[in-house]
Amino acid sequence: MPTATKGRTSVKKALTDYYLYAPLGAGQLVVEKSKDLSKNAWKQAQKRRRAASKAYYDLAKRGEKLASSVRRSVYTRRAMDQAKATRSQLKATVTGMRKTARATGQATKAAAKKVG
Repeated sequence: MPTATKGRTSVKKALTDYYLYAPLGAGQLVVEKSKDLSKNAWKQAQKRRRAASKAYYDLAKRGEKLASSVRRSVYTRRAMDQAKATRSQLKATVTGMRKTARATGQATKAAAKKVG
């Protein structure tokens, strides 16, 4: 039985001697774990940023190739030429309509003077 008492006193002594050290150790463990988590989170964020940047760059390159292909296309050039011709015709039509409207207005005024 003496061993049982010796065991109790050593446990009791351990609890009383180390009651301050356990919270300090737990605090240090929390700090270390939080540093590790912070480091891991930072690494993951950097990795995702690099991946997003690479994906953006790849999409930009793809878009540039497509735009230059469309620009060089025969069909695009033909459509641009037709658009220019249509624009010129439209300008001429608008000018003609203005002249016609002005002439109609003047003719109406002249007719009104003759009638009235």
